Amino acid sequence: MVVCHVAGTARRGQDGVTRVLYEYLERHRAAGLEPVIVTAVADPVERQRFPMVELPAVRLPVYRDYRVFVGTRASLERAILQREREPDVFHIHTPCPLGRAALRLARQRGIPAIATYHTHFPSYLRHHRMGILRPIVERSLLDFYRRCDRVLVPSARLLEELRRMGLGNLEHLPHGTDMVLFHPRWASHQWRQRLGIRPEQRVLLFVGRLVWEKNLRMLIELWDRLDRRRYAMVIVGTGPIEGRLRRLMRDAHFLGYRAGHELAQAYASSDVFVFPSDTETFGNVTLEALASGVPCVVADSPGSADLVRHGMTGFRVRPNDVHAFVAAVEEIAALPPESMLLWRMRARLDAVRYQWSHICSKLFALYRSLVYDASLPVQAGEQMQMASG
Repeated sequence: MVVCHVAGTARRGQDGVTRVLYEYLERHRAAGLEPVIVTAVADPVERQRFPMVELPAVRLPVYRDYRVFVGTRASLERAILQREREPDVFHIHTPCPLGRAALRLARQRGIPAIATYHTHFPSYLRHHRMGILRPIVERSLLDFYRRCDRVLVPSARLLEELRRMGLGNLEHLPHGTDMVLFHPRWASHQWRQRLGIRPEQRVLLFVGRLVWEKNLRMLIELWDRLDRRRYAMVIVGTGPIEGRLRRLMRDAHFLGYRAGHELAQAYASSDVFVFPSDTETFGNVTLEALASGVPCVVADSPGSADLVRHGMTGFRVRPNDVHAFVAAVEEIAALPPESMLLWRMRARLDAVRYQWSHICSKLFALYRSLVYDASLPVQAGEQMQMASG
């Protein structure tokens, strides 16, 4: 079976979407699936491992790492159909022009099309003072996703929100995490010492793209209110507002982009993971922190809030309530060692439920049901039940 993945960018590690995409791709061949990636931004290394088609695109003025497809449906059709085998199913990871062109092609050719709801664009608008556009954006998204055979939604809470908006072809399929890579055993006193963090300080960690839609104004306010003698702030990630954040948070530790063992060590060596973003469809980084045994303080919004048990593995707080963020951080920081160990153990155990092998087996079964078992379709709107371990 040929699975055609359509993504705005295929540059590995660029964002949460590509991290999920490559977790799927790494498991395709073992499951008897042949992947092909159609994208506006190819990865020069990964295209040696996976068939990859890069289409004409222009760079976005604000987000320079992203490009928008500017070709025609005919150019897309030529790129895909010139291959030896036509796709059996499309998996679309973007509702932007490339994804829309691919969906039109799928409908024209009678090929099943699945989309993953990776990005909740309406929630981005308020962070850019463009809330007036929300009804237009929502109508455009609904029009796109209604024409897909299935829409995979990582967050159960977001799925209900989309259902209230009028979408019915929804499946709940969370993302997974690497339980071997993200593990408490990578905690390192040397890591803390290299950063100049004193033994008595609690380490707060943020991991993610440095963009305003991650609600980083709240991270700035939180840091302004905490005692530097008691806390150290570590920020992992890059993005267009990195320079401004460095000026506003001068005594925070900015590590830039980290992956693999370096990222795992940053998680495991921290005391509290802080993630104020209220625009997520799934808390990939929150799940990585939990797998590393780190309690989390997150915005009580779809995405990360689905993963954190309030008062057990962390706290869910109102997205723009800086006092609640401060109180939650200080409550975790004040835990005695035996209580902190219990919180860390619970965090790790909760993450075990989200293993990629379980997630991908559900996804690949859905591919096959749409391609081979049209007489017994998966019921639209039925939530996939996540394996419990």
